[in-house]
Amino acid sequence: MRIYVQFNKKEINLNYRELAEKMWFKTYQEEPLELSHTGNSETLQENYRLGLKWDKGLNDERWQSKKTLWKYEDISVNPIRNNSILYFETRHIYLLSVDKRALYIMVIAFAKEVEGLISEDATKTWETVEEFENKHYDLLNLSFEKSNEISLVEADTLEMIEEPWDNEVEYT
Repeated sequence: MRIYVQFNKKEINLNYRELAEKMWFKTYQEEPLELSHTGNSETLQENYRLGLKWDKGLNDERWQSKKTLWKYEDISVNPIRNNSILYFETRHIYLLSVDKRALYIMVIAFAKEVEGLISEDATKTWETVEEFENKHYDLLNLSFEKSNEISLVEADTLEMIEEPWDNEVEYT
């Protein structure tokens, strides 16, 4: 899945760990969030780059029995077009509810931070944060626990199609 956010303000003061805890949870079953990340608050603030992944099986043993790559979904953000747009990308076109919810929370946090508009159609059309939130209201208002329960079922049936690797990100 790919989503774009226009920059209107160049300063990002988000903390990567606090962001991840909003995306998934702070503690689940009395255990802290097990998170893999590429970058940190500093790389995010200086280079607008961050990759996050909830290691599902380390927090919920039910994921350990799943024979699928759905146990891991990378969610990343990178600048494109001379730092004028933030590009959000996941590994797969279709996402489990728990990961899609996390992606949307991330996009909203960044869009608010940079006072930007959001595009889900490769920058053909743009919408406000409020429009995006309204469009995805049902998913955004699921609790982490409910979206995780739904995802445990989806993992057995959802078709896994990887995003093509062609994009505008300059990996340096």
